Amino acid sequence: MKFFRSILTVLLLFFMMNFSETRFISLFIGQEEFIVEIAETEEEKITGLMFRKKIPDNFGMLFLYEGEDFRGMWMKNTLIHLDLIFLNSNREIVDIRANVPPCTMEPCETYISRKKAKYVLELKGNRSRELKLKTGDSLFFIPDKK
Repeated sequence: MKFFRSILTVLLLFFMMNFSETRFISLFIGQEEFIVEIAETEEEKITGLMFRKKIPDNFGMLFLYEGEDFRGMWMKNTLIHLDLIFLNSNREIVDIRANVPPCTMEPCETYISRKKAKYVLELKGNRSRELKLKTGDSLFFIPDKK
């Protein structure tokens, strides 16, 4: 059943966006599987989830960085609330910003991690609360770098 749901999610995403360079991986939060779009290039990181009118519950975007540092995210041109989950190099949660609203007025606020992070995961707003995520929890994924 989970496999079927994953296939449906990928097919849905196929129709939502341009697949020219888009890459996806599976990410697990406990037993729950998410299909996450990879943001690795500067252009992908700047664009993020801009202009998306909605995303499925089991979808997200994973931002990959070379090393750990304080990471800043903004919501410019983002149309939906998102959870920003900051992870260290061990894939442990070091900070969560839940249900961050879209930016409606310039200048847009930058949400900076409270601790150094190597990855940032964006999920649909309030998913971290639904999943009862907390600092110190570990997520499983293999980044599959280009």
